[in-house]
Amino acid sequence: MAEELACQSLARACAAAVVVDAAVPRPGLSSFQRPRRDLDPLGFAGLAPLAYEACLCSCLGALHGSASDWVECWLSSVGAMATSWGNPGLGSLFLLSLQAAALGLSLRRGRGDSVEAVMASSRIVVDESGVEAAVAFYRGLQLVSPRYLARISWSGLPEVDGRHSLEMLREARVTLRALLEAASLYDPVSRDAVSFMALSLGMVLPILREEDCLERGVRRATYTLAGLEGDLLLSRKAGSICSELWLRAAEGDRRAEKELWRVLESTGPGSIADVVVNAVARLLYEYLHGSMLAPRLFCHA
Repeated sequence: MAEELACQSLARACAAAVVVDAAVPRPGLSSFQRPRRDLDPLGFAGLAPLAYEACLCSCLGALHGSASDWVECWLSSVGAMATSWGNPGLGSLFLLSLQAAALGLSLRRGRGDSVEAVMASSRIVVDESGVEAAVAFYRGLQLVSPRYLARISWSGLPEVDGRHSLEMLREARVTLRALLEAASLYDPVSRDAVSFMALSLGMVLPILREEDCLERGVRRATYTLAGLEGDLLLSRKAGSICSELWLRAAEGDRRAEKELWRVLESTGPGSIADVVVNAVARLLYEYLHGSMLAPRLFCHA
């Protein structure tokens, strides 16, 4: 019973995390306060119940059954998201579902719900999610944006939007780990998923804990991660100049932040934001599960 309550707490935290993501304005990203023309932030509000469903399904599935079932939980939510909202959170749903499955597996094996236990279990979950999980990953990409991560074909894998890509994955016995390792060369979400969630739970979570409110922590974490890890779409649009600006903004340089708003009018670090969402969910889980004081969204509240 206690384990199921933990799954419910994380599911609620997942839902709240995607709303926090849309509540904090950052350069190039759509938010309630500064919406982008091509991405209505209402989609993030609509994403909240889907995040809850994906996380609860993934956690309970790993707790009571197979650690590999989580990918189907994710895919189901992606399908509902694509039908209603387009793509406000493919990557965030993926990492949240993986974190939930890792929590469920860790609880089932008696390792508890510590950050370290969840990070270690995330590797096991990815390893146990084999070829069919890789196929489901491709199907998810095809539902919302066939061009996204198409460059995994650079590593010899089938193109996402190829006619026979799913059959080719099965024939080549490509596992989810192999797919994520190939994509991780340029995609922060894949990099986080394949490396113990070292970005979200290892790097971003400590930043969030250091700040007095989520708004400040989310901004600083986004800017720091964008400067250190980079984002393929941003590199193509603004080149290396963005890395310096992100790191200056992370240190509180308002002029650098203002310049980022100017340069990134319609393209933002969406994959970086997905990684931050995963860390926010963990922070909120710790609050909901009684291991920390209530966080504040805004420092002036």
